[in-house]
Amino acid sequence: MWVIALAAWGEFYRRKLKLVALPSISAALAYATEPAQIILHTDEPDDFADTNFPCEVMFRRFQGGTEGVAIYNSLGQADKMAIELVPKGANIAFITSDVMVSREFFAASEKRLAEGARCIVGHAARTLVALEDCPAGLAARKLLDFCFLKEHRHPITAGCFYGQGTNQIAWVTYFEGPYGIVARAFHLFPFAVKNDRHLSNFGGPTVDSDLFELFSRNEIYVACDPDEMAWAEISDLKERCEMPQLSNPSSIDSIVEYARRAATPLQRWIFSHRVVVQGTGDDHLDEAPGNEILRILG
Repeated sequence: MWVIALAAWGEFYRRKLKLVALPSISAALAYATEPAQIILHTDEPDDFADTNFPCEVMFRRFQGGTEGVAIYNSLGQADKMAIELVPKGANIAFITSDVMVSREFFAASEKRLAEGARCIVGHAARTLVALEDCPAGLAARKLLDFCFLKEHRHPITAGCFYGQGTNQIAWVTYFEGPYGIVARAFHLFPFAVKNDRHLSNFGGPTVDSDLFELFSRNEIYVACDPDEMAWAEISDLKERCEMPQLSNPSSIDSIVEYARRAATPLQRWIFSHRVVVQGTGDDHLDEAPGNEILRILG
């Protein structure tokens, strides 16, 4: 079965959950074969009284932090509490209130988990769009095309394009060419895992910090095919996030400097995967710099 861990507190994030995550979850569950349950940590369960949920919901009253690091610490705490409620052997989906999943997500994850994967990681591009304009139920490639429209590229996303952007924190780098866009990422999100070990042992503050470190390489499936499954992280038109900036556009040297400081050996292995997010990536513009970065890192 699926247990979907959700958390939303405060009017803004409860509204995001209703307009962004839940509609896409509902659409994707229609393609799943296994039954599902939602565990929702929220400060106001009554606010969801009129919400049309796609499956049974377990409400857990929870008041999280409202500013800065406290928000992420609270999100990690809610996920740890959710994990403790999940039956052994169940599949857990970690989906934040601002994430849209493609309609294949659950069905494709079921297939990969049945084949032996225990942790499915993927990339959700920061997407600049009004909450009311989020199109639920898109196929993976259409969702990615929506994300990478020029007008939908959040400033953080635009700042991650190789040789153009100046984001100092190189958790993901996009390589754009005539045949599309390929992402190389040190930081991917564990959207689906098998509850077959003590998962609440992740160090935090959130599941995407280091939950994947509880799995071996042959247990991790990196979602690279834009037709298989996809995700988008939705930011409201008023949202902006400040990031440290480089004095020059991103380069091999700047990415290596970031990785030496912040990327674990497992994250460097994740970086070796070519995650196609638009087109085919057949120009392979990411391979020379990507291979050189990995060579330098050793």
